[in-house]
Amino acid sequence: MSPEGRNFADGQTVDVLVVDDDPDVAVELVGYLTRAGLTCKSAGDAWAALKLMADGLRPDVIVTDLRMPELNGMEFVERLGQLGGADRLEIIFASGAAGFDDAVAAIRLGARDMLTKPVNGQALVRAVKSAQIAWQHRHSAKLAETASAAAELAPGKRPDSAERRRGVLKELRAVRGVRSKYFPADLFSDPCWEMLLDLFDARLAGVEVTVTSLGAASGVPLTTALRRMEALQEHGLIDRNEDGDDKRRTIIRLTEAGVEAGERFFENFLSRRGG
Repeated sequence: MSPEGRNFADGQTVDVLVVDDDPDVAVELVGYLTRAGLTCKSAGDAWAALKLMADGLRPDVIVTDLRMPELNGMEFVERLGQLGGADRLEIIFASGAAGFDDAVAAIRLGARDMLTKPVNGQALVRAVKSAQIAWQHRHSAKLAETASAAAELAPGKRPDSAERRRGVLKELRAVRGVRSKYFPADLFSDPCWEMLLDLFDARLAGVEVTVTSLGAASGVPLTTALRRMEALQEHGLIDRNEDGDDKRRTIIRLTEAGVEAGERFFENFLSRRGG
């Protein structure tokens, strides 16, 4: 298979679209990914990538530079939403000069990860495969939801455990959205619960969560988020683990005690509503 991945005539799909205005960097990233067995296509800037997408290219994951001329990475991802399509793409940003504000903006756009240049090859492959798992998980859940809507469940049949827990998370986040419309946000400023929900969700999806992404998604200043992570760790609910492929990244995971507490919460919640 060529380094550029599948031909459009072969279904117009690839695993990864790499977008970078530095041709040497693009070749390097494509090389890392193709050696890992992933199919790739590259674009020299955001406009070229949008043209490929408009012509029918459908990648599972997009790895894009943050700093590009004319149309930067953030603007590129915003424009992707205007192309339509049933499935949301998984986005990974790569930058040599990303700050905390960039990380927050990336999370708000739904980005899966933010990698630091020069990009570590193993970290890139790991991030892309994690994003693929999330995409497949979401796609499977959508198919299951469609099937459920098309036909009622057989008598006595219940949704599987993971699906029920995802339903609980969806309800809790819906309550959070409604709550913020009617009450001052600073009344609910402690991010511990929100971070735990994010970690439960990531565990169900089989994806990793970094300190940076968890802090950015918490909605509070990073210093506050780090203090609350320390509190969660002191209570034995989370662990910090150095990324074996990229020592600049720290992975946050629920401990066994955290998982057990979450499982008890889910079961209690579901039993109270008769789910």
